[in-house]
Amino acid sequence: MKVGERARRNSRSPISLGMTSMIDATFLLLSYFIFTTSAGGHESQLLADPTAARSGVGASALSPQIVDVESDASGDLFRIGARETRSRDALASVLKQLPRDLGIVVRVHPGPKVAAVAAAMQAAKDAGFEKVSYVSASN
Repeated sequence: MKVGERARRNSRSPISLGMTSMIDATFLLLSYFIFTTSAGGHESQLLADPTAARSGVGASALSPQIVDVESDASGDLFRIGARETRSRDALASVLKQLPRDLGIVVRVHPGPKVAAVAAAMQAAKDAGFEKVSYVSASN
C-alpha cells in the first residue's frame, strides 16, 4: 500500500495490497490445523468395508447400548433390547454384562417419573459406564 507523500498528492491512483503476507499467513494456519488434528479413538475403529456394516458385522462396536425408560400400569420399566426389568439393582446387574467401550444412552419415553430416570443413570454408573447420555424418545 502506498502511504508516502506521493500517494496523498495523487489520490486517483489505485491502492495496491501485498498478497504475499496474506498467503503466508493462510498457509501457516492451514498447516497448523493439519498437523495438530488427530483422528479420534472411535474413528480409528470404524470399518473400512461398508458392506460389513450393512450385514451387521461389527455393528455393536459402532453403536452404544440403549436403555429405554418407560412407564406402564405396573409402574416404571427399564428395557435393554428384549430384556425388561423393574428394579435398579436388576438393571445394574444386566448392565454389568454389556461392553462399556462406547458408553450407554438412557432414552426416556413419556410417562416415567424423574426418579426412574435418575435410577437408570445411576445404575449405568454403578455398572462401570463412564459415558452416560440422556435423550428423550421422539413419538
